[in-house]
Amino acid sequence: MLADEEFWRLVDMLGGQPEVQDDRPYERLTSVLSEQPVERIIDFAEALAFKLHQLDRRVLAQAVLPGADRLSDDDFLYARCAVVVAGPAAMAAVLADPAAFERFTAVGAAHAESILDVPSDAYQKATGEGVGPRRGVRLRDRLERAVVVT
Repeated sequence: MLADEEFWRLVDMLGGQPEVQDDRPYERLTSVLSEQPVERIIDFAEALAFKLHQLDRRVLAQAVLPGADRLSDDDFLYARCAVVVAGPAAMAAVLADPAAFERFTAVGAAHAESILDVPSDAYQKATGEGVGPRRGVRLRDRLERAVVVT
């Protein structure tokens, strides 16, 4: 698994602003990862899944979007992605105080879900093939299944 400091150093390339509607930081991170050994790309995906799982808490899942009764499963996943993209301080704040999660449920922060594509795209760029071609499973699909509230 990727060291925590290394994971956050890579995530820092995204700029810490999950609400920004710009794909370029995600493309940069994808490019940097694609130049690493495949094992490192997979380590990044596993570290990301672990961080998202740490945020998989019922109290956070019960957050409400304006005009909605609750967050959908997708909205909850995207909000957790926004926390990760915002960086380690944001993650620590949300884990310490669930009220800090509210700002990550804004519609604009949903663009942070782009981080889910980074490992698969980096793998494809590095190897020239999709993830799990015989099984038809992408790393993003694995990440989404691994972090659903139970």
